[in-house]
This record gives sequence, structure tokens and C-alpha cells, in this order.
Amino acid sequence: KQWYQRRVVITAGVHGAEEHLFVGNSGWAGKSRALVDFDITTFNTDLTALFDDAESVYLRLWYEGAELAKPYNDPRQMERKLAAHKIVKTWNEASATSKIASQSGDSKNRWEEEMMGELNDYDPEVIATDIISEGEDQHNIYFNVTSVFKEWMEDKSTDHGILIKDSQHESVPGYFLKFASLNHKDPTIRPYLMVCQKKPACVPEDLPPQKIYNHGCVSTQNVTLNFCEAKNGACSASDGSAVDYDYFTGVSALWDDFHVLRTFCKCCTDADAKKIMVPMDCADSTSQTDYDEEVWYITRCECQRCQTVSKERKKRATPSKTRLRLCVDTTA
Repeated sequence: KQWYQRRVVITAGVHGAEEHLFVGNSGWAGKSRALVDFDITTFNTDLTALFDDAESVYLRLWYEGAELAKPYNDPRQMERKLAAHKIVKTWNEASATSKIASQSGDSKNRWEEEMMGELNDYDPEVIATDIISEGEDQHNIYFNVTSVFKEWMEDKSTDHGILIKDSQHESVPGYFLKFASLNHKDPTIRPYLMVCQKKPACVPEDLPPQKIYNHGCVSTQNVTLNFCEAKNGACSASDGSAVDYDYFTGVSALWDDFHVLRTFCKCCTDADAKKIMVPMDCADSTSQTDYDEEVWYITRCECQRCQTVSKERKKRATPSKTRLRLCVDTTA
């Protein structure tokens, strides 16, 4: 999954529109840190689960090599240890510099200190690290940001992105480390937020064994009923559009000109089931003798159009817990 990105290089000037992110210290231009953020407001936490709670979300950056700031001519290149930190202050790529986080008109929102301060501008705890050695070739580097991403999912207003800095030799002049930014001409090497999610599934789920009651009778043994459940975003995609019928986007069901029900959602419902005969004890019934009750046990579920489900749903003498759920289009 990739989201819209915003990123900036923190130096003396504004660099939000450049092709590259720089980290390190070139001597002539001084220290440089990179800020990367993604708009994750559309990420649906209710429908999606991470594959693993510890290693599911990675920030991927493309390392293009080391570069000197002109006209500085110090040939030294050294190992630099990159550290990723959670940013805790609002910033804007159009105005962020080493001293200013954001600006609206003449009003400036400043960093706590130059080049950002710990605690008030970024969390001092290191999320992840990576070491770039002297002479290292171009390659992708990955920062495991799962823990921070989970915090963002709990409260999306806390998402201000990730700070990348040299935690080893930032004060030592040498080379900048250069990374592709959002504005790089090659879109395949721009920063990516990679999220590994559990596979969407529409599957049967068993209920606790229970007695069945019908016509004043009770089953002689506990019976396991089941239902279909959509997990991790299964069946959430819309099916068609109300716009095709001159209705507003967001309408999930309507009657067309021929009085036919049209729906634009999918439901997780039973596709196959097997019949189970359950002996019923009618000793307490005044009008019913013992008999065998037919119960359907779901063996396979699938995502179906809601109007198809309405037409094809089987009638059951003793219904399972499968329900035709109301589908709501949340894309409007």
C-alpha cells in the first residue's frame, strides 16, 4: 500500500520541492536531516489488520550515493548511521527549514531549537537504524516503523511523519547521503510506506455449541451453528456506481426505472452448505411428537452482490446465524 507523501530536507533553506533528500554533513552546507510523511487518513483500521504486530510496516528509501556540497572540496567520506525518529510536531514541506516547521502568512511555527529539538519536535527514541558505509552502492534501505504506525492508527492526528538523521557523525563534515524524494523523475524509487496486511477473507466462523428450540421441542444434543464473516477488508469494494443511474456517489442501493433493486455493495454470505439432521425431543410439547430438524451448516462463504444474495438466499427451517448485512458505501 502506498500513500501520498510529503517530505522535506531540513537545512538553512526550503527544499520541499527537490528531487532528493539529504542526510549528513557536507561541510559547506552544514548538517542536513530528512523528513518524510504520508497521508494515511484513508487507511481503514476497522477493516484491516496488520500481518504481524512487530514487523509489518516499513519506510523504504532509495539510496543514490554520497554527494559533496559545492564548492566544498573535502574528499572524506565516512560511515554514517541513520536513525529514524517519530516527529511530534506539525510541519509543512512548503516552508520547513532548520528553524521553521510551518508558516501561514506572517505567522511562523518554529522548531523548539535549530535542526529540531528532542521531545517537543521529535521523539528521542530511535525507531529503526541503518548503516551506510563508505563506497556503498545504490540500493533500497528499509526502516521498520510498525510500532509508530500502530500509534498513528490509534490516533491519526498524531501522524507527523518520520525524521531521518545521522546519529553517529552528524557534526563531522564529509559527504551528504542522497535519497530519492517524492519529486524524483523515476516514480519507482520514490519513498514508499509498505504495509503488510493480513489477507482479506470471507470465511465460515463457528458459534459455541448450543441447544436448538423449535415448536416447543429441544434438540437432544448441542448443535454447532455458524455464520459467514468478512475479515481484513473482504467484500468492502463497491460493485458499480449509483452515478450510472443519475444518483449521487455514496448511494449503496436504489430502485431503478423498472422498479428493480440495484445495489452497489458486496456481502460475505454462504455459497455452499450441508444439511444436518438434528433429533428433537418434544416431551414437553402438547402438539408435536419427536422429529428430526433440518439444519444447514455452512461449508463455504464468498463475497456476493447484495441483490444477488437477496434473490438466492435459501429458506431454512432453523436458520443459521448467517445474516444479510446492510452494506454501507463509505467512499463518498
